[in-house]
Amino acid sequence: MDKERRVLLVSMIIAVVLVSVFAILTQDVGIIVNVSVIALFIVITPLFLIKYTEFLWLKSIEKEFPAFIRDLAGLKRSGITLSEAIKMTTKNNYGKLTPEIQKFSNRLSWGVHFIRALEIFGKRFRASKLVTEILSIVREAYVSGANISVTLDSLSRDMVTLKEIDEERKAVVRQHVMIMYGIFFMFVAISISIIYVLVPMMSQTQQTSVANSPLVMSFADPCQRMNIPFPCAYFGVVCESFSVNQGVGCYYFSLFFTVLVIQAIFMGLISGQLGENSIVAGVKHSLIMLASVFMIFMFVVRSGFLPV
Repeated sequence: MDKERRVLLVSMIIAVVLVSVFAILTQDVGIIVNVSVIALFIVITPLFLIKYTEFLWLKSIEKEFPAFIRDLAGLKRSGITLSEAIKMTTKNNYGKLTPEIQKFSNRLSWGVHFIRALEIFGKRFRASKLVTEILSIVREAYVSGANISVTLDSLSRDMVTLKEIDEERKAVVRQHVMIMYGIFFMFVAISISIIYVLVPMMSQTQQTSVANSPLVMSFADPCQRMNIPFPCAYFGVVCESFSVNQGVGCYYFSLFFTVLVIQAIFMGLISGQLGENSIVAGVKHSLIMLASVFMIFMFVVRSGFLPV
């Protein structure tokens, strides 16, 4: 069993035990739902941390790889073989890439063919499209008998150029990510304001007799007219978890809360794709936004700010 599956198994066991204990001790739907949300974070967060740590490791590798290729080209120009050049690069510091180069050099010293050692070396970086393509070009140049030093020099310059372009792109889109956060929290504020202003108006007009005042609009809970399992049953669970009274206020509270949850998930993923060109990085933003929605709504309800 690999590391990810072990972490997932342990997280799920902890989550199930936590929910089961609170379900047996309290038998309160609201508490059980709140604990289930915490359990969901317990399951997702460790997996995200593993994936995100691997993502940061790959970014560190990509940052050091041009220097490694450049040094390799310089050593190859001096007339030594490519295997000897790789062995000499182990004396340099390439950050987190250094241990992988040492393993590469060790395999060559054990008599492993260069192509085979290169393939094993590349397996560690399969998630990096940039490094995979560079190693593929090195392999083809070695097999075809091309001038390796010229090829490596060209690859090094291209990688540096690509990294500079990527850094410029990050600088440009970083402000867009901040704008997306601003839009999200602005929508949270607007949703709370709508609930705060409109729910009392709807509740008041609902109590007004249409027969006595034909011109008065009547707002009713749609779930009272159409008691369908979804979303009505789901809305009921949401309201009970936040201790919100059933009725028209519950319906619109659950509606806006659900919209914000959906927006948090997808806006976070888009932010990660824009800012770091990775959906995995977007999970970080999604978790932050989801946690913010839960905490803000819990605070405004528990503090009595919302009239629901």
